[in-house]
Amino acid sequence: MKKLLPYLNQETSGFTLSVFRILLGFILTLQSIYWIITEFIKENIIEPTFLFPFIEGLKPLSDTLMNFGLNGVLLISSFLIMTNKLYRLGLILYLFSFTYLWLLCQGFFNNHYYLISIICFLLLFSKTPFSKIEKIRIPSLYLYSLQALIVLVYIIAGINKINPYWLVDLQPMTYILTKAGINEGSFFIVIFSYLGLFFDLLIGPFLMMKKTRFFSIIAAILFHLINFIIFLLIGGEIGFFPFLMIATLILFINSDKLEGKILTNNARLLSRQYFNKNIAYVLLIFFFFQIMIPFRYVFFKEHVDYTGIGQRFSWRLKNMYKEPKTSGLIEFTVLTENSDTVSTFNLFNIENANIILTNRQKTNLIYYPNLIPVFTKKLEEHFKKLINNNDFDFIIKGRCEIGFMGRDQQLLFDPDLDLTSIKNYNTNLWLEPLKQKPWEIK
Repeated sequence: MKKLLPYLNQETSGFTLSVFRILLGFILTLQSIYWIITEFIKENIIEPTFLFPFIEGLKPLSDTLMNFGLNGVLLISSFLIMTNKLYRLGLILYLFSFTYLWLLCQGFFNNHYYLISIICFLLLFSKTPFSKIEKIRIPSLYLYSLQALIVLVYIIAGINKINPYWLVDLQPMTYILTKAGINEGSFFIVIFSYLGLFFDLLIGPFLMMKKTRFFSIIAAILFHLINFIIFLLIGGEIGFFPFLMIATLILFINSDKLEGKILTNNARLLSRQYFNKNIAYVLLIFFFFQIMIPFRYVFFKEHVDYTGIGQRFSWRLKNMYKEPKTSGLIEFTVLTENSDTVSTFNLFNIENANIILTNRQKTNLIYYPNLIPVFTKKLEEHFKKLINNNDFDFIIKGRCEIGFMGRDQQLLFDPDLDLTSIKNYNTNLWLEPLKQKPWEIK
């Protein structure tokens, strides 16, 4: 680490970071406005009967505070991120309020929410007020840390695509593009699959090199715009992610040259931030974990996209595809200890049991099976309240068949298993083995 410190200590212009911060604030403001208009917090936090928090015991605030208070904080803080004097306050407020929001429920989580939180965290370290007439100087560490994050996201996303499902079965691109109207046998699917792989693997290094930077920026803009259009056509959950990634491209433009083209030659120095060795060590350790965490799935059996264990926070961007083969995604049967049936329902008619889940929560129950035992425990508590007897135990069984990555259908778990009895649900030991392994090519 000590060998890196002189390299990170080099002084550079903070102009690029200040422009990126303004772009980020603008995108987050648009997202906040969109969420208010579409009642995102109401739909995903207030209305569902159950939430699946990342941290056990984490609960939402009152309906009023969530709907008006949190929405207001997100909107105001995202606007402050664009400003000069209060942008660091905006970053702190947005980081904590936004992270709190997505930690409340795994049912609507997206990888880019995690990315936004990390970006806000990294921007906190640098002091970069925007000015067209005055210079700002910061240690290169703060610019390099954001560049490193974006390169890591791309490269790890590319590494995750190096598997037989993506390379041979062409999944999930076949599923995505056929929904967008492209014929299943079209050669476009092959092109898009391998283009996505090589783009993720190479775009980071190409952005870092001067000779390839210009064309890489053009290619990245086109790539993300095409992605946005495709997922808009199929109704996918991609949100403002493509525009966020387009905004990050400015981080790779030479900061001194960018400043030199906009500032006057005799511009005075507005501020200088000095290198802090302790912060450098903190960020180096932070990035060590950012490299390690995406590959934690190697400690679990079965394919990570099948079990869902280790899938989140790993930049496995649109790598999963599970085709539901059971009516209503999962069929549940609630029984007494004497095997008397209390209720039978599936996730599409679950409202009959006075339970409301969002469509994303329902889908994520099969994409992240570790949520199923959590859900059934909540179901049990729900039925205990209905009979007003907390001492009564229910048995809840389920049936769920899926076609993983377009392959033969199989049971996700044993239909005779009492799902409320599962304790180690954050492992894959209770799931049925994957019928066709990744190396068993069709």
